[in-house]
Amino acid sequence: MLKEIPAEAEKMKQEGNTLFAKGKYSAAIEAYTEARMLCPKWEVPLVNRALCHRKRSDWSKVAEDCIKALEIDPDLPKAHYMLGLALLEEHKHEEAVTKLTKALEMARDRGATMLDEIWRELARAKLAVWSARHTQQVEERERLQERSEQALRHCAATELQQAQVRKESVEQQEAVEKGLEVTLESLKEVFRQASKDDTPEEIPDWCICKLTMEPFRDPIVTPCGFTYERSALFEHFDKLGHFDPVTREKIDPRQCVSNIALRKATQAYLDKHGWAWGECAN
Repeated sequence: MLKEIPAEAEKMKQEGNTLFAKGKYSAAIEAYTEARMLCPKWEVPLVNRALCHRKRSDWSKVAEDCIKALEIDPDLPKAHYMLGLALLEEHKHEEAVTKLTKALEMARDRGATMLDEIWRELARAKLAVWSARHTQQVEERERLQERSEQALRHCAATELQQAQVRKESVEQQEAVEKGLEVTLESLKEVFRQASKDDTPEEIPDWCICKLTMEPFRDPIVTPCGFTYERSALFEHFDKLGHFDPVTREKIDPRQCVSNIALRKATQAYLDKHGWAWGECAN
């Protein structure tokens, strides 16, 4: 952490901010670059310059500036967030999940206003990771099922051939064919169960906030015992007053506490049923 920022560097940063606000991103980049040259160990111009590159969808430069900023100060949620976005746009989904998760944890600890934005991008990254794995798993399961069925049919054909050689009764030969049908159906059921977690279904009510109708990301419980999404509950307080949305009982917002157990349970459900991240990414 720098103790003192050179006045000229601060001036160029402010000029960059003014240009950025006007949408003059190329000129803002030049101003932030000048500020960085005047104070190389100052991370702020790098983060601000990354914001400009993000506006221009220049994701490789977003990543480059964020990495440099994090080398100076690894405790920058905005840099982790934008690096996660850059990795997501470059289809490096698992790396993006790591960075966006870090950004979310930091933002949550600091009560940052960008929680919702980070959460939705993290959901998009996790959905992409699940989709890639799901496609691969489906192909592998289909190949395995096909080979298993072929092996069973081969065994049944061999057994039937031997039965004919032994001149066994028609009933005994039919029993072999019937056994094959039963075994094949059992095999199909095994593969159906194996793919159950990957089959979209209605998300359980306990995962869903009554106000947002979306899965919980930061649930908070009122003194009345009802749990809501934190941002939605406090928006309710601001607009309608300090009372529980369900019971209508008056409450003191300071008495509301994080429902960490529900947050972890919801996270576990989403991770197990990866398709459900799509409900959070909208």
